[in-house]
Amino acid sequence: MSLQGVEELVLDLENIGAIKFGEFKLKSGLMSPVYFDLRVIVSHPKILDSVAQIMLDQIKEVQSNESLLCGVPYTALPIASIMSVKGNLGMVVRRKEAKDYGTKKMVEGTWTSGQDCIIVEDVITSGGSVKETAQLLREHDMKVTTCVVLLDREQGGKQNLINDGINVISIFPISKVLDTLVKHKKINSATVEAVQAFINNNQTTNSTNGVAKSEKHPENMSFQARSEMNVNPVTRRLLDVMLRKQSNLCVAIDKTKSSQVLELVKKVGKSVAVVKLHSDIIEDWSSAVQEELTSLSKELDFMLFEDRKLADIGNTVKHQTSSICGWADLLTVHGLPGPGLLQGVQAACADAGRQIGVLLVAEMSNAGNLFNKDYTKAVVGLGEGKGMEELVVGFIAQSRVSQRAGMLQMTPGVHLADSSDSGDQRYTSPGQAVLEKGADLVIAGRGICADTNPETKAEEYRQKAWDAYLQRIK
Repeated sequence: MSLQGVEELVLDLENIGAIKFGEFKLKSGLMSPVYFDLRVIVSHPKILDSVAQIMLDQIKEVQSNESLLCGVPYTALPIASIMSVKGNLGMVVRRKEAKDYGTKKMVEGTWTSGQDCIIVEDVITSGGSVKETAQLLREHDMKVTTCVVLLDREQGGKQNLINDGINVISIFPISKVLDTLVKHKKINSATVEAVQAFINNNQTTNSTNGVAKSEKHPENMSFQARSEMNVNPVTRRLLDVMLRKQSNLCVAIDKTKSSQVLELVKKVGKSVAVVKLHSDIIEDWSSAVQEELTSLSKELDFMLFEDRKLADIGNTVKHQTSSICGWADLLTVHGLPGPGLLQGVQAACADAGRQIGVLLVAEMSNAGNLFNKDYTKAVVGLGEGKGMEELVVGFIAQSRVSQRAGMLQMTPGVHLADSSDSGDQRYTSPGQAVLEKGADLVIAGRGICADTNPETKAEEYRQKAWDAYLQRIK
């Protein structure tokens, strides 16, 4: 739609009373000098059709033929319905409350696991209704990364949704509405000043622990930007390695003899950012093996990751870590014992005079694991807690569990060929891990190490994972 067409639509909305000026009590209890009553557009079919068309036009670059639409109940439902018909896009309907009979569903329609769903909304203030809708759709295994909204009150809702991983496409920011109405002498400068003062004084942007969230969702930020803003020296070093080598690949080498481990490290080292080991399963583990691994990590420019998954009281973890932080750069721990465990790691690092980066296990890739959403949330809260900024690098997870740009996500269970092994391991591809699951680094093991040519296979995994990262930040 042309600029003239956009202005005409704003004037049409003002003419039918969808945009009002005066004194209006909002749901929050605040008195606002402006009110948007977009429910009235259902009585004006031509305007409703124009609204649906302009919103449909704005999502063409982000939608696919498989994308679904979901209107936030209730005002956006007719808009989404017309967009669905015009764009030949499937639609799902979110209920505000479940029926107490029949299927008792909260979401009506059909979809496939991981299918993209674009949320349609009429007005956003804090973005709360969109966020609730996104959470429900995600719980039903849909992917939600985009919301198209007719009118943005510019009170922080857009930023809040970006922080939640939802890109917002707004047709009319309130500033554009005011400019148009002033231009056509529908309101005066005093009204504009009153509205602008209300907007400026009633921002809703969220923060966590007093620290403002990143202006961009971490998945959309470059590793360079995230390195520059990071306070954790281990995280910065890891990101710098990833940028130098253009690699977000971690290879898991689960061999029981040091000769096997070292042979594989020499073959895959040039393609990886991280080598992950279980030193406690290596039968002939020794200080000489540690020294050779450390030498190779410097020569081939990668970091060493001990996947020990410690889970004990702080004092015990301190002793366990003391034998690890002399050579490893990264270490996994479970969050179950609580903050005392992290304090034990910190104490061991202080005694050794060498910093190690902690990765908390928030989710696992194997079938039948006992992790649940409440536990994952608690683990993330532990890692993001005060004083943990220079210790915790991020999380082992199957989905984006933290919205902090400083926290990295490493996703295990990555394989190009298989969806599962003969046991309980479930696999995903490098592209899926990065683009759909939010991985910053992918962890691949047998898909590389069991190949007859691990050197070539590691390079293939590196290229696919890095290409997915480049696609993501675009």
